[in-house]
Amino acid sequence: MEKDTEHTEHHAAAPAFSRRDIVILAGVAASAGVTAAILFGRPPAAARLDSGAFLGLLADPASAAKLGEIWFAESKPGETLAVYEARLARRLRAHGWSPAAAPELAHRALAASVRADYLGDRMVAIEKWHLSETEADLCALAALVMRDAAHGA
Repeated sequence: MEKDTEHTEHHAAAPAFSRRDIVILAGVAASAGVTAAILFGRPPAAARLDSGAFLGLLADPASAAKLGEIWFAESKPGETLAVYEARLARRLRAHGWSPAAAPELAHRALAASVRADYLGDRMVAIEKWHLSETEADLCALAALVMRDAAHGA
């Protein structure tokens, strides 16, 4: 069996990191994140996602919110609005959506994400409903937005 000299030479030329180097790099990265959070508090308006855009994808946001509240009570998936906004944005972006996209593209991306969840067996049971993870996240987002609206009114 012949030894791969090119592979060996490549690894020999790569710099070695010690455990101390890795700990220092991790500390620098963590402090940079904390500093940004302290200085900026919230992301700039252009970088934030509008929950209303996601709720606009629903035919009946109030019913979706009820399912979201049931999911919170049954499964305790977490109740942070920003988490659901980020998850939905990531999922829809994977199917060609962007915040500036036309509503038709948002609906197509949502449908594609739901299909991908079903094909990948990424399902959530809420009472007797079996929803894709994307649908469940959208229900959770609706529940949190409705809560905020009720507290603000």
